[in-house]
Amino acid sequence: MSIGSKALVSILLALLSSAPMANTLGLPHDQYMPDDLYAARQDKPDQMLFEVDSYRLTLGTEYRPNALPSPQSAGVWVFVQGRSLIAGSPVHQARIAFVDAGSKARPARLEPDTQTLLIEYPVAYMQTLMRLLDGDAPAFVQARFYGNGTIWADVHGGD
Repeated sequence: MSIGSKALVSILLALLSSAPMANTLGLPHDQYMPDDLYAARQDKPDQMLFEVDSYRLTLGTEYRPNALPSPQSAGVWVFVQGRSLIAGSPVHQARIAFVDAGSKARPARLEPDTQTLLIEYPVAYMQTLMRLLDGDAPAFVQARFYGNGTIWADVHGGD
């Protein structure tokens, strides 16, 4: 009987030790994800995914009297809309903001009132993003929010 329990323990240990390596969650668009170099994506995330149907570019400037340190600010935003590819997900739009070189982009987040995904990229990415959105292949917006606080967000092309 001890041989059977030793075999069972060996099988369980083998399964437990291989679980992080498996990490194949089978989510839509897994093939567009980079390798998980730091093993941070261990659990099944809340995923938002939609195919882009339209977009609009906004260039804005705002002057705020009596504001410090600078009373004028400017920005560039791309608003994308489409159809969700995740059953039951109300998220089908994103606002992509561009931050100046040297500024830190904030992590992606969901605006709960409007169900809008907010993504920030360095301003140097803007031309590449516009080429992707104007290209012949479909474009997709994806975000994954993991239980440990890891957040992944992207805009990618595909078939």
